[in-house]
Amino acid sequence: MNEEKYIEEKVGRRNPFVVPEGYFDTFADQMMASLPERQPQAKRLWLRPLRYAAAVVCILALGALAWFALSPVSQQPLQAEAVKVSTDVAFDEAADYVMLDNSDIYACLSDE
Repeated sequence: MNEEKYIEEKVGRRNPFVVPEGYFDTFADQMMASLPERQPQAKRLWLRPLRYAAAVVCILALGALAWFALSPVSQQPLQAEAVKVSTDVAFDEAADYVMLDNSDIYACLSDE
């Protein structure tokens, strides 16, 4: 507060900033004259979606490349065979546990 009182005593309540007469009348013309001349360019807004699409395609391609490069190729067929063998073994074990043969299955399916 003391600083404000000191400044008010030295300067007073008057506004020390003044604008010269007619300054804003010619301001726009002076500003336009000081700007460099530039040819208007057509906006290329239609390129933006193409850039986004290209970026998505690149990301997907890199992701697929990384996926196939990092996945073990030699184990994929073996895993499929292991699943087939394990399901056959599981079915055989279940059939042995129930002790069903073809004649028992036919008897269960018949209407009698």
